[in-house]
Amino acid sequence: MNGLLTVSRPVFVALFLMLIVPGICRAEKLALSVNSEAAILINADTGAILYEKNSHAHHYPASITKVITAIIALPQVSDKFDDMIAADQDCIGTVTEEALRRSNYTMPAYLLIPGGSHIGIKKGEELSLKDLFYGMMLASGDDAANIIAKYVGGTIPTFVEQMNAFVKELGCQDTNFCNPHGLHHPKQHTSAFDMALIAREAMKNELFREIVSTVSYTRPKTNKQEPTLMMQGNRLLRKGPFYYSKAIGIKTGYYSLAGSTIVAAAKDGDRTLILVLLKSPDRKNLWSDSKKIFEAAFSQPKVQRILLKKGPQKFELALAGGEQPIKTFINEDFALEYYPAEEPKVKCLLFWDKTLQLPVAKDQRVGELSLQAENGQVWEKIPLYAQEDVKATWVSRTKNSFTNNVGSTILKVVAVIAVVFVLGFFAIRFRR
Repeated sequence: MNGLLTVSRPVFVALFLMLIVPGICRAEKLALSVNSEAAILINADTGAILYEKNSHAHHYPASITKVITAIIALPQVSDKFDDMIAADQDCIGTVTEEALRRSNYTMPAYLLIPGGSHIGIKKGEELSLKDLFYGMMLASGDDAANIIAKYVGGTIPTFVEQMNAFVKELGCQDTNFCNPHGLHHPKQHTSAFDMALIAREAMKNELFREIVSTVSYTRPKTNKQEPTLMMQGNRLLRKGPFYYSKAIGIKTGYYSLAGSTIVAAAKDGDRTLILVLLKSPDRKNLWSDSKKIFEAAFSQPKVQRILLKKGPQKFELALAGGEQPIKTFINEDFALEYYPAEEPKVKCLLFWDKTLQLPVAKDQRVGELSLQAENGQVWEKIPLYAQEDVKATWVSRTKNSFTNNVGSTILKVVAVIAVVFVLGFFAIRFRR
């Protein structure tokens, strides 16, 4: 920070300095090896990337597609969770994989396949939206995903259009969806980076977080079936050999061409991380790699780097008419705290107080230093104070006094003339 320039600016200039602080944040990315072909780990709050491997490579998402289906639908129907919906044939109809291939995938991409993941919904069966969301996110029901998509979009293809428009708005560049459930289609693909963006957005929704962290859910009796217990497919959340106490969601997926996929979230203290693994060779690797990556990140201690030591600073401001520039100091260290794997690219901004005017007293606040990330997030703020009194020059004081006195005299003369005019006016009227 010794390289900061000392300049003089008029007091009405609010933004004084913007720079990338050099040499303060040498990120120590996590040194790991994972079995998945693509991976990424990000901070859910800041978006900082802690680890990545082939993060922009295209892969089939499988059932983690349902994350985007849920986050598009939830805000539109969260107040209608008790609404009952009858399943129609369009949502639960099936076609064989062989028939899809023979048609060169020209048949509707949302059609289900025999043996796929479903919750056994029958034609004409009535389920609440709540049951459908839990069936989609816990038991990975492709049939539930279709019914939700049609209810929200009017038609399933219309809903898929919403999916693609939504991810483009998020900034996803490697993603295209053809159906709301994740069954194979050659044009349906995503990347670890894009899925991290989608998951980060999804985790902002409280109801979504509640659903994806649920371990089990009993679907009540319907007009077609008895009650059914549905279990969470994410084994990080379930007691057993793959349980991870810091896990808080989200969704897994699998089919042969896609391999095993997962979008997972974990929380330690006030820090939430999101992990995406694509095309893992098997389920066991999926769980072990997830736990390994999370623990490697959470085990890193925070580090502190002092950017400016408390005391006199080189920032100065020359106010018009001042005897000398305002010299500044801070009464505490200006420091940045961060985790080694999270590279904080920051800007140091100085804002002079807009109401600043002469005279300035010693220890008076004159401005503020703000440390901000590239996305505008404020990391730290610290006030800037005057080292000593700064008075106006004799010439400036005389000029101001003269200006004020002249101005006051003119106002008095104008007031007297106005009074005389009013009195004269009434006197003339009285004589008449």
